[in-house]
Amino acid sequence: MKRILTAALTAAVAAAAWAATPLVDKYEARLTEPRLYDAFRTTGKIKIDGKLNEADWAKAVPTQPFVDIRGKGYPEPVKATWAKMMWDDENLYIGARLVEDNVIAKLSQRDTIIYHDNDFEVFIDPDGDGQHYFEIENNAKGVVFDLMLDKPYRSGGSFFVPWDCQGLQLATWVDGTLNKPSDTDKAWYVEMAIPFKALTRDFTDPRSLKTWRINFSRVEWLVPGQPEENWVWSPTGLVDMHMPERWGFLRFVDAPVGSAQAAHDLTLDMDAYRLIWALFYAQLDARNKPNGFIRTADDFLLTDKDKALLPQGGEISVDASNSAFSLAVTVPSRKEVYHLDQNGKFTISAEKPRVVKNWAWTGLPKDRTNEQWSEWFKKLHDAGISAVLFEGYNEDVYRLCKEAGLEAHYWKWTMNRGELMDKHPEWYAVNRKGESSFDKPAYVGYYRFLCPSRPEVAEYLADDYIKCANLPYVDGMHLDYMRLPDVILPVSLWKNYGIEQTSEHPEYDYCYCDVCRAKFKEKTGRDPLEVQFPMEDQSWINFRLDAITNVVKTIADRVHGEGKFLSSAVFPGPSMAKRMVRQDWGNWNLDAYFPMIYNGFYNEGPEWIGRSVDEGVKALRGRGKLYCGVMAPDIQGEDFVKALDEAYGHGAAGVSFFAGPDDTQLRQLKDYMKTHNLVPAN
Repeated sequence: MKRILTAALTAAVAAAAWAATPLVDKYEARLTEPRLYDAFRTTGKIKIDGKLNEADWAKAVPTQPFVDIRGKGYPEPVKATWAKMMWDDENLYIGARLVEDNVIAKLSQRDTIIYHDNDFEVFIDPDGDGQHYFEIENNAKGVVFDLMLDKPYRSGGSFFVPWDCQGLQLATWVDGTLNKPSDTDKAWYVEMAIPFKALTRDFTDPRSLKTWRINFSRVEWLVPGQPEENWVWSPTGLVDMHMPERWGFLRFVDAPVGSAQAAHDLTLDMDAYRLIWALFYAQLDARNKPNGFIRTADDFLLTDKDKALLPQGGEISVDASNSAFSLAVTVPSRKEVYHLDQNGKFTISAEKPRVVKNWAWTGLPKDRTNEQWSEWFKKLHDAGISAVLFEGYNEDVYRLCKEAGLEAHYWKWTMNRGELMDKHPEWYAVNRKGESSFDKPAYVGYYRFLCPSRPEVAEYLADDYIKCANLPYVDGMHLDYMRLPDVILPVSLWKNYGIEQTSEHPEYDYCYCDVCRAKFKEKTGRDPLEVQFPMEDQSWINFRLDAITNVVKTIADRVHGEGKFLSSAVFPGPSMAKRMVRQDWGNWNLDAYFPMIYNGFYNEGPEWIGRSVDEGVKALRGRGKLYCGVMAPDIQGEDFVKALDEAYGHGAAGVSFFAGPDDTQLRQLKDYMKTHNLVPAN
C-alpha cells in the first residue's frame, strides 16, 4: 500500500511540474525556427540539364546546409546537401547538390514511392496556410513522384497522386557513375523548373504571393535494413515533413540574381507565430484527454515565459467544441490577427479596430460658462473620450455634453451620506470602539457612513438613485463610496494622518452597530465585539462584505428595473478592496466597474496598473465592463503612455481619468488611440 501511495504521489508531483512548465518548453522540439531564403530573378535562359552551370546559378546563394529533420541536438548529416532558388515570370527554378560517394537509383516508373530510393524532395505551400500543398520527389535517375495533399496527415489529410505538376522540367546529373558501387562518386545534382501556373488553385495566381512556405528533404538509406536518414533544409522537430508551419520562408525578390541581400523583416511576428503554434500543439495533446479540447485562454495555464511572446496589447481567443477548435492571437503593431484551426489551417486577417470607452470624472464648477463646457466636451470627444461622470447634476451641462456626442452619467456618493444626520442618526455605522460616524467620523469630517445592514438604508438609497436616473439627459448612475470607511488607507496617505496601518485599528473598523451585531449573532451565535481577532475572523469579514453587496443588489435591481445603466467606483483589485474597505465588487451585479487604480497612492509605478486590471478582469469573468480609473496628475509624460499600455493590454474596456486629463494628455490619448488601432465607443 505504501508503495502504491508513493507512486501516486510521485505521479501527482510530476503532473504538477508538467502543468507548470511553459508551453514553449513543452513543445520546444516542434517549435523549430523556420529558415529563410531570398530568391532573385534570373538574368538569362536556364537550361534544365541538371548541371547548374549557368552564370546565374553561380551567383545564386546556396541554402544553409541540410540538417537532421529533428533539428537541434541531433547528429549532423554525414553527407552534405544544399539547394538554390531563382525565378522568372514563368517558373521557380530549384537546383540542389547532394554529396554522395555511391549514387544509386533503382526505381524507373513515375509516381511510384520514390523515397524507397535515395531521393530529393520539394514541398511547396504557396499561400502558407498549411493546406492544399504540393510535393515533388525524384531519385538520381530523374524519376518523379508528384502529388498534392489537402492537409497534413496529423489532421486526417489525404494525398492526391493523380495530380501532375504540368509543365515541370526536371533533370539530374551525376558527378560519377550511376549504379556502380565499385567506383567512388562525388555527388548528384537536381535541377528543375516548376511553372507557376501548375500551382494555381482557387483562381489564385501564386505569382501574386510574395512569400511562400517551402522545404526540401533528402532521404538517404545509409545502412541496408536500417531506418532511413531524413536530412532537410528547415527542420520540423519530428520525423515528419508534413508540418508546413515549420517549413522555410521563400521570398521572391524582384532584383537580378547576384544583387546584394536586402535586410527586411519577415512577413510574420515570429513571437506571436511561435505562441499560437504552441497553443495548437497543446490542443492536439488535449483532444484525447477526458475533457477534450481546451476551451478558454486561461485554461492553457500560460506561464510568464509564454505570455512574453504575446505582442504588446495582443490578446488570445479560443473557441472549441468536442470536435473542433479555433485559436486567434492579435498582433496590434501589425494590425493583424493570426488564426489557426484544428486542421492546422493558418490565416491572417486584418485586425478590426478595438472599440474602447474612455471616461472623465469631473465636478460642476459654477464659474464655468456654457461656452467653456462645450469647448471642453469637444476636446474630450476629439481625443477619444466617450463619456463623462459628473459629481452632481446640472441639466444644461448634461445637455451640452450629450450634444457634443458624449454620454452623461450622474456620479453620486452612496454609503457616505451626511444629509440624514438630522432625521436618522441611528442609521450611521459604528466602529469597534463603539463610536458612530454620526458624531465621530473617521479621518475627515465628511466621512459619515451609513450602516449597510439596515434594509431601510438600502431602500432609501435605491429610491434616491431611481429619482436621479430619471432626470433629463442622464445616461446612467455611478455609485461612489459604495463601501465602509477605509479600515486601511493607501500607504501614501498614512503620513497625512500621522498613522501607520500595518494592521487594523479599532477606530477605523466598522460596522459594529446594534443591528449588525444582532444579525451576526443570530447567524453565528457570536457577538463580533467578543471575537478575539476580528480582522482574521472570516465569518465576520464575510458578513460585512455581504452586507455591502446586498445594498448594491437592492440599488441595482431597482435601477436596472427602470432600464438604466449602473456603475461604481471601487478600490483596485477585488482582493485589496475586500481588505481595505469591505468591497466584494467581483460579485456585484453592475454594468461597469471603475477600480481607482491610483498608483501614486500606493507608491507604485505604472506597471502596477496592469496587474490590478488583470486581477479585476479575471474576477468579473465578463459579467461587466472594467474601466481602469487613473489619477491623471500621477501619470505624466512617458508614464501616461505606459499606464494606457498596462490598462488596455490587460483587458480594460477603457480608461477613466480623475483630475484630468489635461490638454497634453488629451493629445497623447488621441495619438495613442490612432497608433494602437483603438476607436472610441461613440
